[in-house]
Amino acid sequence: MPLAAEQISSLLGMIAASEPDSLDCDGCFARVAEFAEAELLSLDIPDAVRAVETHLKQCPCCRDEYNALLEGLRALEEDQ
Repeated sequence: MPLAAEQISSLLGMIAASEPDSLDCDGCFARVAEFAEAELLSLDIPDAVRAVETHLKQCPCCRDEYNALLEGLRALEEDQ
């Protein structure tokens, strides 16, 4: 099944917007809590953790896990 012109254009746009991803999902998982803490506390995100941000932009599975983590952390803050 050939792709329509708008589908091809959309795919090319996604490719152009992508960034090199130096983390795999396991690497992201190992550092995502550190990234979430920095974001919740409005701290500067260290360069070593910045790769998590890049990975989350490109990986819907990790992004879903991250959003669930943020929800849980915010709920904990509200209870305190």
